[in-house]
Amino acid sequence: MMAVLAPTDMNLSKSGADVPTTHATERANDAGTVMSFMWYLERSPLYDTEKPYSMRYEPDDGVPQSNFQKVRRPIEVKSMREPGAGPFRLDECGFQLIQLHSSLKPDDFWDQERVQSVYIQEVKEALKKELGAKYVHVLDYALRKRHESFPISTGEEYVYDQPTALAHIDFTRDEGERITKILFGDRAGEVLKGRWQAVNIWKPIRGPLNDWPLGLCDGRTLDFEKDTVSSDVVFDDFVTENLQIYHNPASEWYYLPDHNTWEALIFKSADSDPSAAVPGCCHSGFFNPKSDKSELRQSLDCRCFVFYADLDEYPPIVADVTQPHLQTL
Repeated sequence: MMAVLAPTDMNLSKSGADVPTTHATERANDAGTVMSFMWYLERSPLYDTEKPYSMRYEPDDGVPQSNFQKVRRPIEVKSMREPGAGPFRLDECGFQLIQLHSSLKPDDFWDQERVQSVYIQEVKEALKKELGAKYVHVLDYALRKRHESFPISTGEEYVYDQPTALAHIDFTRDEGERITKILFGDRAGEVLKGRWQAVNIWKPIRGPLNDWPLGLCDGRTLDFEKDTVSSDVVFDDFVTENLQIYHNPASEWYYLPDHNTWEALIFKSADSDPSAAVPGCCHSGFFNPKSDKSELRQSLDCRCFVFYADLDEYPPIVADVTQPHLQTL
């Protein structure tokens, strides 16, 4: 069974008016910078008394499927390749670029068995090597193939997951600890004695990719006390908690133009260390007015839990966090 990453309110546009034109957005301050837009949660008095939530199913009791009030804001997205940009380090800004030369060919990524038996192991080894982790667990992953109409809704369910289009962070710190306790059961305390991080790893399946690339916000430019709010993502048989983002004009966004298949972006979704420079990395896909759309985005992102406790042997995984929707890998 395919492990599917929980979607994040992807189909935000209902008409062409919501898609920026090249004339409106292609002002560039330098060769790599683009002007685009990003969807955020609106700063509404509603959330002073009501926690944001989004259901991934149609409720039958008259309850609204979501109480999200979204707002679109223009953003400047800078190139990570520009001279003088960076350095970008996971423990400094919340994200970084690594090389991951997978043995899989592009068509192999649509074979779930190949992804789980080969690529997932490559991800684990890459993160252990890059971060010095003792143990890596891949919680879930998502294969995305953009439909040519996205983000304009077709009115029908897409065959493949589409890019996200709403700024967010995948987990709260409390949710990361809860997931760890579920994964390791009675022996979770051994693992929680050391630091842990929730880390995403994202790469194109075909490249170089410019169509609806991943945008990453420098965590040092986001006020986590004022600009984030915890939110419930509700399925019909489980619930998880992430962070929704309020717009901050001081935020600095980056992307990787001409993103090659051997280049992987890793970014933090939660961190057990309260003294960490940034708790997580706000991210989302975004419309790139410089893309010629000759190759619609195909990408793969994995959500991983990275552990640093110095144990002789890690306890076994005893439970799947989001069964039956996801498969433990």
